[in-house]
Amino acid sequence: MKEKNSFYIGELSDLFNISVDSIRYYEKIDLIHPHRNEQNGYREYSLDDIQTLVIIRELLNLGFHSEQIREFVMQRTVDNTVKLLEEELNTINEAILSLYEKKNTIQSRLRAIRSALSEKEYEKIELREYPKRPCVMIAEDNLPDDYVDYYTVKFMKQSRHQINIIGFCDCYTLDLEGSNPASAFYRTKNVFFLADMLSNESNYFLPAGKYLCITYRGSLVKTKQLLPKLFSYAKKHNLSINGDPIEMCHIDSYETSVTDEFYIELELPVR
Repeated sequence: MKEKNSFYIGELSDLFNISVDSIRYYEKIDLIHPHRNEQNGYREYSLDDIQTLVIIRELLNLGFHSEQIREFVMQRTVDNTVKLLEEELNTINEAILSLYEKKNTIQSRLRAIRSALSEKEYEKIELREYPKRPCVMIAEDNLPDDYVDYYTVKFMKQSRHQINIIGFCDCYTLDLEGSNPASAFYRTKNVFFLADMLSNESNYFLPAGKYLCITYRGSLVKTKQLLPKLFSYAKKHNLSINGDPIEMCHIDSYETSVTDEFYIELELPVR
């Protein structure tokens, strides 16, 4: 039986399960070289073309792009093969590292959210002692809520550092003296994020020391209702106020649109 040594474009399309347009593209960029059948004018592809398509398909499956494949097919040597594979291995290793970093940040976000959700006792005052905590300061000024995202993006552009929002704790130093007594909310002095899950690019630190803390669920209007309890507790237990109070939003509008699901912590530095 005589073996077949030439093939029509439809046969190659079926054999490799690729489109006719793809085969024509490889022909256009001079990777395969069909000849014309003198009797019917149809393109006919050789066994060499099949080998080239085998190489193309394998390199595509390994993640190489068309220009890399073209250069390799046109200049195929052992040295070029080794170089091509080493370059792709480096690319893969970089991708693995990137995926590993993404995995870590997602796990950190989940831990933070689950930790907040596991809290069972709210509106109870506790005295806690913290080490110096790294933060990323976004703006050292009062910002209306609607502008926080704008300034966060602006900071990222200027600093060239990515700050992830979902699952991270956004914080606000409260300006009690500058606040409007008739408002349901306090004015803020700044906006920052706790940086333990963000990066090593902290530009601000919460001082180490003792903090009176209280947590609550629900609307941020509760901050103004509950903060006086911290001051009363400090006075009752002969604790000196050592700085401005801080509102820490562990779960807020970045994680949920349901206000009742908000999880907020208030901290008052004392000594």
